[in-house]
Amino acid sequence: MSYELAIKPYLKGGENVTVVAIKMENKGRYSYEQCELLGDHTQDSEDALIQAVLDFIRTELDPTSAIVKNQEQLAKTTEALERANQLMDGMQKVNLQNAQDIEDILARLEELEAQRESDQGEKEETDEDTPQVTATENSADDPAPAQPTTEQPVAEAPTQPAPAVEDTKESEKKDDISETTNQESPSEDNGGSNNE
Repeated sequence: MSYELAIKPYLKGGENVTVVAIKMENKGRYSYEQCELLGDHTQDSEDALIQAVLDFIRTELDPTSAIVKNQEQLAKTTEALERANQLMDGMQKVNLQNAQDIEDILARLEELEAQRESDQGEKEETDEDTPQVTATENSADDPAPAQPTTEQPVAEAPTQPAPAVEDTKESEKKDDISETTNQESPSEDNGGSNNE
């Protein structure tokens, strides 16, 4: 025995009720059932609609089966509710722990802020006691920044020629002095020769 939809399901005008009709044709037997289901079931599959109508008929014929089915559904719902409550309790504990952690962190931050402010106050007092150093004094104390250099071979200056050059200069000076002395002396000699 297999049922099929007799008509396309439709919504009853103005109400949130779907009218569903099913039929079954078998040798010598014809069955037609129509019922109204709460809600919009127009988009449900054919098998789901047929099963909903058959469940409705079974409930009318044997109310105890409907009670058993409802009790099973109630047990499932109760179990799901208990799981949800346990999950909610766990989440609440986690939230409380997070709130406590946040309070601890804020308290620690306040302690650190107070400590930092006191350290800054002590530093300012120390700075007032010590003489202020100007930028020019700092620059004299600080070594000059290293500048990039390119290494090139440097020719060594000869050590011997330098004194020789000085000697020649000194000898030239002596010659100049002796010449000036010689120039002066002939006039003295001339003066002296007159006496001779």
